Amino acid sequence: GPWAHQLPALAGAWRAGGGGMAAATVNASGGVARKLEVDGDVLEITPLGAGNEVGRSCCVVRFRGKVVMFDCGIHPAHSGMSTLPYFDHINPAEVDVVLITHFHLDHSGSVPYFVNRTEFKGKVFMTHPTRPICRMLWHDYARISKISAEDQIFGAADIDQTMGRIELVDYHDERQYRGIKFSAYRAGHVLGAAMFMVNIGGIRVLYTGDYSREVDRHLPQAEIPNVRVHVLIVESTYGIQNHEPREQRERRFTNSVHQIVRQGGKCLLPVFALGRAQELLLILEDYWERNSDLHDIPIYYNSPMATKCLRIFETYTNMCSDKVQEQANRCSNPWNLKYVRNMPDRHHFGQDSEVGPCVVLAAPGMLQSGASRKLFEQWAPDKRNGIIVSGYSVNGTLAHDLKSEPESVTLNDGLKVHVRATIKFISFSAHSDYGQTSDFIRRLKASVIVLVHGEENEMGRMRTKLRQEYPDLNVCAPQNCQTVALRVPPDRTAEAVGELVEELSDVKRGRPEVSGVLVEDPTGSRMLLRPEELTSYTTLSACSVQQCQRFTFPHSLAVLGRALREVYDDVEVIDGCLLVCDCVRVSLSRKLLCITWDACPVADLVADSVSLSAIELTRTPPAAQALLGQEDVATKEARLFRVLCTFLQQEFGRLELDEEAQTATFEVDGSQVKVDFPARAVTCEQEVLRER
Repeated sequence: GPWAHQLPALAGAWRAGGGGMAAATVNASGGVARKLEVDGDVLEITPLGAGNEVGRSCCVVRFRGKVVMFDCGIHPAHSGMSTLPYFDHINPAEVDVVLITHFHLDHSGSVPYFVNRTEFKGKVFMTHPTRPICRMLWHDYARISKISAEDQIFGAADIDQTMGRIELVDYHDERQYRGIKFSAYRAGHVLGAAMFMVNIGGIRVLYTGDYSREVDRHLPQAEIPNVRVHVLIVESTYGIQNHEPREQRERRFTNSVHQIVRQGGKCLLPVFALGRAQELLLILEDYWERNSDLHDIPIYYNSPMATKCLRIFETYTNMCSDKVQEQANRCSNPWNLKYVRNMPDRHHFGQDSEVGPCVVLAAPGMLQSGASRKLFEQWAPDKRNGIIVSGYSVNGTLAHDLKSEPESVTLNDGLKVHVRATIKFISFSAHSDYGQTSDFIRRLKASVIVLVHGEENEMGRMRTKLRQEYPDLNVCAPQNCQTVALRVPPDRTAEAVGELVEELSDVKRGRPEVSGVLVEDPTGSRMLLRPEELTSYTTLSACSVQQCQRFTFPHSLAVLGRALREVYDDVEVIDGCLLVCDCVRVSLSRKLLCITWDACPVADLVADSVSLSAIELTRTPPAAQALLGQEDVATKEARLFRVLCTFLQQEFGRLELDEEAQTATFEVDGSQVKVDFPARAVTCEQEVLRER
């Protein structure tokens, strides 16, 4: 296959492993690009976001003229145009397809902008649950962005237009668009999350997006594709860290929540509106059910989209975990939570001094704005309260700043907030840890690994550890706008089908060659077959070329027919037309002779002779007059000899004629040929030429 040869490493940031690819970097800041000039194709991978950072995930893959964009997100720590990926590094009109792995805004938030405010003309694909959830999240983001007009990157009209450009895919359903084959696999992480496998010309690239191999209460784990993967683009969010055991994490989490409400405090759980929120709700619902002293303490799910979110989960219960599906099959709604309720009058809830101990799940998960940010400002100064951050926090957000356990924080609007509440970080973030990723790579047997979606230090540690664990593995960690160029040796193979398979067996027994039609489909797969089998093995249809000659002919069709019968035995009159050798049709209308035939070597030769006969009759009126009357044998033979000579001259060039003996001599490829017309004989040393 195309990966069988090991190429030398380039002088640059990356090294080539045993997978048969060499990697080069093209520095976006104007550095010198180093390329390995070998015969083959170049697969280019360029992160426009999430390169040595977490946020605005966007990765562009180019190969054989096809351009695929994986994810199109925004950066949660920025605002306005700075939240977008580096779209100015590419020509959006060249992008064929955009594949969105899941609904989180750092993976999907730039789609309305890219579809409506750039020259992108392709299509966007995502799974069934992802589409309605994206619509909700996009509208919510546009509503919040209206607060500052200069920060608004898209509006409601952009969202509505974008929905018409989105097509839906099912897991394991292979789709093809503009010659690009792709299919989706379960990724865990959140409802509807998918890993995308792209196949271009037989080269398979798997992009994981955010994925998790951990078994959740409400989602199945990410699956491992059972096909060979050549390039794996994988998240590195947690670097070389490993998650603590699930049971231990849940116990620490529920104990912390219990302790906060037991001391009369309010517990804030910053979460994304969808995803980890549902997982935490199920954990709390189960814990509350087992602890009767907590039954009177409310759990509030503070999200304006809470009801809609749960309706979506009810709709797609078949995509949830086996446990959730089993409960639904027992006619028990797994999302009808007994101890969870919507927060009443959420705008004044945090300021109400009469509010007692409670647990509030509020978005967003990184405290950068919205309800969770307001509740933090109001509850952080009270030491009885607690904030438990359960998801990943990006550098530059308030949640990330709290990791340093500050006594106070100064917010973007200048407000200083004292932090006396208990701050804990207990991760239920559905991202793969190092152990899961290492096992994933080992089982996929990928040749090249490209790390994305990770902070620079964590990504660097992960790259180093993977190289130590797998010495032959080619691991790259590009920065934003830095291209990883992989040289792919060309694949010059084709699959023989039909009757050619038997002919290939003859080749092995000594036959020098076979011939057929080589067909290449848009994905680069090639097939060699007989022309007549084209419709049986391909979607192509066989076509024929019909040729036609027209010129003035002053005589009748009967005159031409008599002349042709002296050359051919097979001349018939059908519907007032001449049919010569069952392949050339001759008609005459208003002195215009029309010769038609389907192009092929035999028909072309017959058509040429018919044309020459008609031209000879036109140029030599006595010949036509002779055909109208009776001719003696000598005159007839002389006329036929001239017709033959005209044909031979047209076919083979200059002739040496003996009019009296009625012989013609000429050369073909250095071989002497003599035609004895009276004897109807041909003299030539080469048997093949003589038969011709």
